[in-house]
Amino acid sequence: MTIDINDSVQEIVMKCPEAADVLKDLGFDQIVNPVMLKTMAKFMTLPKASKMKNIPMDRIIDAFGEKGITVADSINTRQVEGI
Repeated sequence: MTIDINDSVQEIVMKCPEAADVLKDLGFDQIVNPVMLKTMAKFMTLPKASKMKNIPMDRIIDAFGEKGITVADSINTRQVEGI
């Protein structure tokens, strides 16, 4: 499974439901709250979430990788290995 770093968290979770567990394990506890997923997650991207929670992007990318989820960057058309 591949997710795009430029998609909203809501889009990522809709495309890849197991992404919610990865994010929750990283400290994004509210991701399992359906209201938050329908509201805040619409506008939140992984880089924004990284800054908001002060979690390095490479840690987020590694966590997805451990679950077999590849993080790609469609704007720069490359696979992301860490920012």
